[in-house]
Amino acid sequence: MPLATIRGARPAAVVLALLTAACGGSDGGDTTAPTAVADDQGEVSRNMVLLDNVDVETLTRSALGAQIHSSHDEVDNTHGVSAAGNWGYTTADGRRFALTGTSEGLSIVEVTDPAAARVVALIPGEHSLWREVRTYRHWAYVTTEAKTGLDIVDLADPDHPVKVRTWSETFTSAHSLWIDEERGLLYANGSSNGMRVLDLEPDPENPRDVGGFDGFYVHDSYSRGDRLFAAAISDGFLGILDVRDLESIVEVERFFTGGRFTHNAWLTDDGRYLFTTDERPTRPIEGWDLLGGPPVRKVSEYIARPGGLPHNVMIDGHRLVVSHYTDGVRLLDIRDPERSVEMGFYDTFEGPDENFEGAWGSYIFPASNLILVSDISGGLFVVQYTGDAP
Repeated sequence: MPLATIRGARPAAVVLALLTAACGGSDGGDTTAPTAVADDQGEVSRNMVLLDNVDVETLTRSALGAQIHSSHDEVDNTHGVSAAGNWGYTTADGRRFALTGTSEGLSIVEVTDPAAARVVALIPGEHSLWREVRTYRHWAYVTTEAKTGLDIVDLADPDHPVKVRTWSETFTSAHSLWIDEERGLLYANGSSNGMRVLDLEPDPENPRDVGGFDGFYVHDSYSRGDRLFAAAISDGFLGILDVRDLESIVEVERFFTGGRFTHNAWLTDDGRYLFTTDERPTRPIEGWDLLGGPPVRKVSEYIARPGGLPHNVMIDGHRLVVSHYTDGVRLLDIRDPERSVEMGFYDTFEGPDENFEGAWGSYIFPASNLILVSDISGGLFVVQYTGDAP
């Protein structure tokens, strides 16, 4: 039976690989900060509606009218298909697109009419359970754990996207990406050669490696100005790096997160608070006051339910969106970062709460209520927040 027929059913090899990738470390740390726990009592959604869903098999094949621009003749689905990270892209004239990393490549879906998502293209890549994407101007940069390199996709004509090259000059794989749009820098985290920094200017299709860092394994990162917030998942801490001199990046501070498995982080607009996740069951999202110390002080916690598993966070203004694995996507009001409040949710996963399933990545189009969610076995979910503005 096709994978998309039964949401929640996954090939055993895929489940085992995801579980293996997420194991390690131990629970611990101070948990005395205020905690918000949302008991959804079996509800599928609150203050969110589903506008459309593109199943994972559709995302990973060439749909009628879709374009494939690759040396691959067809997509190899023999390993079982799945969705991974995702991002959004908005054209200069306001058209919106979902960029979803899948096990078989980058899926591009137009969501300008969010209730009628339109598959535009699949940019095939080597099979991998991990595929992340970020954008700079009208280019998408795609990384994976497969030993191929960094795919660069030109979205200037979003109806006919083209993979212009696979860059592999100083690394052949990376776990995740962060792009500093202000400085035109791409950080390739967890690459085959440490964390590498690429300068995307003056030619975004031919980036230059301008520095790196190998003081510890960087799983994911977020930067603003001359500071990079690096999630050291293997070591259990958040490292703050000075990235003014990219040829000599230095650590200036670190602090341990509660689960000792620091997964990702995002900074509030005012730069004072940082929110982090630990990819461990029962470990909440944690809010940290960066200016109230030293030391850095934990000020809040949030988890959708006891035993839940937050994955990735993203902040848009006073709202935080989190992909929460089997608890779907959650939207929080963080006007007071020390007392975050759940605004709404949509549960993309119909199966049992077995962690490492469900919502992998979530993206909210800035200053809008439109949210994209990539569900590992369920594909792309286009949802809208319908509650009151914060």
